[in-house]
Amino acid sequence: MKQEKIQAYLLRVNKLSGVVYKGYLAEVDNTLEAEQRYVNFNEANGLIAVVSINNEIDVICNDEGKLMNYPINRVLVDDDGKPWDILVGNLMAVRHNDEGEFTSIREEDIPVIESLLIPLMPDRMIDYEEAK
Repeated sequence: MKQEKIQAYLLRVNKLSGVVYKGYLAEVDNTLEAEQRYVNFNEANGLIAVVSINNEIDVICNDEGKLMNYPINRVLVDDDGKPWDILVGNLMAVRHNDEGEFTSIREEDIPVIESLLIPLMPDRMIDYEEAK
């Protein structure tokens, strides 16, 4: 059964300044509309893409983010640290179950996410809550 709300690991970037924020856990609505709004900087109807970073963890991002010139958020690397892709805009890391439905991130997933999604300038990252 699909969970109405899940814990997601949110990796935000400021659309105007390009400032990259530290990741944090948050409860989110487990709906397509909420995911679309999140990856589209709070505008409705963003097109989502799902990038699997391992067998359990997916990253939801905007499918057209690069075309829309969204700021770079993280570099996706493999287990050896080799770059695979550049992910732009707001990112949401979640798990998936056997039915392909999104489920909550676990505490032990956070170091995995942080090791595979690397900010370009980690020394410039700030806390999202402090920036509000």
